[in-house]
Amino acid sequence: MKRLTATLLFCAGLLFAGFSETSRADTVRCESTDGNYRSCSIDGRGGVRLSRQLSSQGCWEGDTWGYDLNRVWVDRGCRAEFQVGGSSSSSSKDNAVAAAVVLGLVGAAIIANKNDRDRRRDDYYDDRWGDRWGDPRRTFRCESNNNRLNYCGIPGRGHVEVYRQISSSRCVYARTWGVDRNRVWVSNGCRADFAVY
Repeated sequence: MKRLTATLLFCAGLLFAGFSETSRADTVRCESTDGNYRSCSIDGRGGVRLSRQLSSQGCWEGDTWGYDLNRVWVDRGCRAEFQVGGSSSSSSKDNAVAAAVVLGLVGAAIIANKNDRDRRRDDYYDDRWGDRWGDPRRTFRCESNNNRLNYCGIPGRGHVEVYRQISSSRCVYARTWGVDRNRVWVSNGCRADFAVY
């Protein structure tokens, strides 16, 4: 859980840094003279909004004016002043919403990946492995009494699995039992016979 929280906070920091608003707004005048297309250089990362129309011809975003990261363009007689960057940028709210959506998607993907990994691990480490691996070389019992954490030495070397669960509490790998170097740990009431293959 700590690793997941740290990952989400890291992603949030990156996203909001990438979508942050420029603190200073610049005003750029761009004019379509004689109805011709014209572009003016800008830094559009902080967004652009039309702050003052200068022409009698209409200026409509996406029709007679628009912008990208490097320029604002005007066409068909639109002449206007544009605010570039700053907190009043029309795209700043959109950027914040986009950052929140992306952050939510990243968090959902991380959680889904973790759940899928846990599901695969549960399928991998269950008490049916005795049938798949053949007869174990050795078995030993390890018990979590009163829901306490307990460690048991592994007799010999090899792959360790739950051979037979004897508790009513489930023995789930990485949740209520696991392997730590040359010993098995159990917790939360997991009691089982373990096999070394």
